[in-house]
Amino acid sequence: MHGPDDPLARLRRPEHTGENRCLPCTVVNAAIALLLGAGVATAAVAGGLPVDRSLVLATGVLALCGVTIALRGYLFPGTPWLTRRYLPEWVLARFGKEPASPERAGNGAGDPAFDPEDELVAAGALEACPDRDDLCLTDGFREAWLAAIDRVREADADRAELLAALDVESGAISYEEFGDAFRARVDDRVAGRWESRAAFLADLGAARVLAERHPDWDGLGLRQRSQLLHGLRLFLDTCPACGARPEFGTETVESCCWSHEVAAVSCPGCGARLFESDPV
Repeated sequence: MHGPDDPLARLRRPEHTGENRCLPCTVVNAAIALLLGAGVATAAVAGGLPVDRSLVLATGVLALCGVTIALRGYLFPGTPWLTRRYLPEWVLARFGKEPASPERAGNGAGDPAFDPEDELVAAGALEACPDRDDLCLTDGFREAWLAAIDRVREADADRAELLAALDVESGAISYEEFGDAFRARVDDRVAGRWESRAAFLADLGAARVLAERHPDWDGLGLRQRSQLLHGLRLFLDTCPACGARPEFGTETVESCCWSHEVAAVSCPGCGARLFESDPV
């Protein structure tokens, strides 16, 4: 992490560096830097500059390019778009940049024998909808969940309570902030991701209710509990932040190497994002 007094802060582009660095972009830009350095050296020699001084000049150009790539993730604006557009998929896949598959949607794949919908039905949270072939919240769970969300909001519950409810093992907990969204890490391992404060309130409220109603809540691990809470947000019909009815839609998300659609549930009254996942 870089502090507020970092003299290079204005030059850094965290959206394209660190964990967000696009390796194909970096390779492409490094190749461009090498060609640029070679071109400068060749032009300098052709212009009459001694070879040793031409090499020094080319080395300076390469150093400047290297610093730029390190701080910004690329040399030229538009490189992520060019990489997505022109590098073949098999090349991107070699760098771990294959498109997200439906199997990896949401908070990640879990135990294939663990069916979140079956678990939520068994807990009395979901039931068959009376007017369509789908699942809906039961009246009793909806009432208890909304009441729990109100209590969580009024008590201004902190993030530590939710991590405890998820049965996160003790360790060095840190948070990464992304506007209204945040991600929790425990000993450098991602423990959870919440798209907004509203999503956090929904999960903590649901965790309190499921702790009382799920027949084996204490026996579930972090991944299984996260799957239940994350999936439940799809059924929430009242926004924890503004009280509006959440709406489902899709939108295009630009990453360093891919442009893909995500399915999203958002609150139209305040714009809070409750759920985001690759569409199945």
